[in-house]
Amino acid sequence: MIQFSAEESSFARTTGELMKVTVERNTADDSYGRSYPYIARVEIVSATMNAGTVYQIPVFVEYTGLQKTFGVDVCGFRVTAKHPQQLIEPLTRLLHALVNAARLPSYVFIARRARAVFPVYTIDNEVMAITKNGPYFKHVELAKVREYLTDFLHQVGILGEKGLSDKLHVRGISQSTLGLRRPIFYLKKRVIGQTDFWAPVFQAADGKTIFTYAVNQRRAVPKANGMEVLDLWELVAEKLIADGRLQTKFDLRPDRLYATHWEEMKGHLYEERPLLIDQTEMPRFRDGLHWLALETRPDEERFGLFLGRSAEDLAARIKLDFHRRGLLGEHD
Repeated sequence: MIQFSAEESSFARTTGELMKVTVERNTADDSYGRSYPYIARVEIVSATMNAGTVYQIPVFVEYTGLQKTFGVDVCGFRVTAKHPQQLIEPLTRLLHALVNAARLPSYVFIARRARAVFPVYTIDNEVMAITKNGPYFKHVELAKVREYLTDFLHQVGILGEKGLSDKLHVRGISQSTLGLRRPIFYLKKRVIGQTDFWAPVFQAADGKTIFTYAVNQRRAVPKANGMEVLDLWELVAEKLIADGRLQTKFDLRPDRLYATHWEEMKGHLYEERPLLIDQTEMPRFRDGLHWLALETRPDEERFGLFLGRSAEDLAARIKLDFHRRGLLGEHD
């Protein structure tokens, strides 16, 4: 987490009572209550479009010898104090600083080695990333915003060793605690000659739905024992096609699924003979409507899916993508 200093923030504003922040005892009589003895309660009065929204941010406690420190993590930033009530003023300043265009961030980009956090806002049909004391970057596609921001951070020497080795990681913002949320998979389009699309997908706090932001709206589908992956894929593809940003749903694909999600989904599929592309053997499946192939990632337990309307279409799409990535041998 990045330590927040309101004096250093270029986004801080002098405002009236736009939000009400209190710190209360956590009365939960369980491991959560013991881990987080206090809760910072944030009620939005008029700071954002969502007046009346209440966030409950867990307050942790850390010990250094006999010294106690209390703290909260908000949108990738950390606020600490020696007493719980002393968190209120710096937390209020941080929240005011994070409000942009009458909203809190939808995402943050994190540069781990540089220890930097960049808020990202969903505004109408665009997303916008903000840099401290520098430019902001807007586009309809989150992928393009990340590309613009990455190029800028390389130029100014912020991103990674000599500007080359680090990359930006995206995290969602919990709508109940303002903590960071790791994507469960991504929906992406990488087609030569077309604008990239890249959207992280998250599980809702109640565990009943998964969602992403696409075409100026939060898109969600209910959990369906793994098949929610394809349900959300079809929903987002339909909206992108209607918006003129996608030619066919098969140009969009789910990527970096966790093994648990893939195993759930696999139980609903019919397994076919493996597909051999160049020197790569890929498990192949059908779901009754589509053909699917599984791409493993040897460096992590996450999986990518290719989809096609037929076995031939599936193979052709994989070859095109492998060619784009330089993975095909010369004989292919």
